Amino acid sequence: MGGNHSVETGLGALLKGRVRVFSMLAAVGLMSLNPASLLAWATSPQVQADPVANYPVRVTLIPNPRTDLTFARDVAPIIQQNCENCHRPGNVSPMVLQTYQQVRRYATRIRDRVIRRQMPPWPIDRTVGITEFKNDPSLSDEEIRTIVDWIDAGAPLGDPANLPEPMVWPDGIEWTFKAELGPPDMVLQSPMYNVVANGMDQWPTPITPLEDVQIEGAPLTQDRWIKAVEVRPHSVEARYVFHHANPALIMPGEIVDPMEPQSGRVKFIDSAVGTTGRIFPDNQGRMIRPGSSVSWAMHYFPYSHDIEAALQVAVWYYPVGYEPEFYSMGDVQMQTSMTSYTGEFNPRTGTRDSSGRLHDHSDILIPPNSVTTLRGVHVLDRPAMMHSIRGHMHLLGKYQVLEAIYPDGRWEIISKLNWDHSWHTLFLYEDHVAPLFPKGTVLLMSSTFDNTADNPHNQDPDQWITGGDRSVDEMGHIRLGLTYFENEEDFQKMVEARERLLDTRPAAQP
Repeated sequence: MGGNHSVETGLGALLKGRVRVFSMLAAVGLMSLNPASLLAWATSPQVQADPVANYPVRVTLIPNPRTDLTFARDVAPIIQQNCENCHRPGNVSPMVLQTYQQVRRYATRIRDRVIRRQMPPWPIDRTVGITEFKNDPSLSDEEIRTIVDWIDAGAPLGDPANLPEPMVWPDGIEWTFKAELGPPDMVLQSPMYNVVANGMDQWPTPITPLEDVQIEGAPLTQDRWIKAVEVRPHSVEARYVFHHANPALIMPGEIVDPMEPQSGRVKFIDSAVGTTGRIFPDNQGRMIRPGSSVSWAMHYFPYSHDIEAALQVAVWYYPVGYEPEFYSMGDVQMQTSMTSYTGEFNPRTGTRDSSGRLHDHSDILIPPNSVTTLRGVHVLDRPAMMHSIRGHMHLLGKYQVLEAIYPDGRWEIISKLNWDHSWHTLFLYEDHVAPLFPKGTVLLMSSTFDNTADNPHNQDPDQWITGGDRSVDEMGHIRLGLTYFENEEDFQKMVEARERLLDTRPAAQP
């Protein structure tokens, strides 16, 4: 049905020519899937005419349905494990999916979303670049086939005795990283802000001493290295008005660029809907010091009634006395509409990183009724490891692409992000595929905007659109989770460690 395509991802010839091989089923995101009951749906005029049906890939399906499936035995466990975390009372989803009656009511919509791989949300192109991520919530091909064939067979309940035990969910909101890391060592909360109903975008930017906003954990009395950071609105209702937030630390002893007073701020975590936080790779991290302040930098968008909202940040430390070998810059923001700039200031070293950002969007200009692509070029002035990627656009966003041209002339696509304004997803690469970039690597970043009537999110395709902070303006940048290596020796150590890690893994199948 489709050929095998050889794709080099992230390491290339650095690892002695190792090449990862991806088997790509032509125009299908469902490898080894053979569910024929969907053929009529996939080729129907309604689906072919629906522009949203192209997201993330148009699927081609082959007849071979199963007819012995039941909700109780086969489907309920999939829903519980993959959907219920969001689709439960008091959470962000507009519908609850905990019982047979609830799932049966939305069966047609569920079938549509899972076969397009819109749910669970994971808006990335699976046919190019790196495809292995630590936080991928996607259903397996077999799980998709089970759900769809069950619905096509009439969605029978089956024997209620086969139903799994109901999930027990905590009251209120739990920290996602708690299951892996335990309770956070420190929790901070921004000052409360009243988001007035039916107003405009609002950007409160309070700056508060650390001790004034700490609501959990022991007071910080010494420098500590951060292993993980997570962020969330303080309540379920506050989620309705939360657009994004980019809190930063203002710490004693950091170097400030006199030409840019805010350069002494150290990024804490960049967050948005679909991005909960980050766990730094082993032996990498960020520092926090006593006497620091937090610059919250939040963006709220009004709801139908006034909502009191605040942001919470949870922090997990490395053990006392432990110092990671490498200092991570965290999210480094790179514009896809800029080709030259001074770079982002590193307050720890007093230097500018060549892969930095400009603090405006002046190069974005999108004509009416057009599909426009903007590209930024960034040259790394030192080796780096990239452990995550997150795109950012607004309502006209279509997709973003990160490519790399290596010093030896090799070129490859790292990732293609299918933009979905509802999910600002942070993609965390698996350790064995996290890109390693030698000094001099050229990063090509492109953003494609759809300012036509075919874009269902476009309010007026006859308008010229410029860059700006409002949702009706546009942005086009990509945040890379980067750790820089200050010397070639450290980078080579990381390359050798990667080779050892790959040696322990099964060989790729052609």
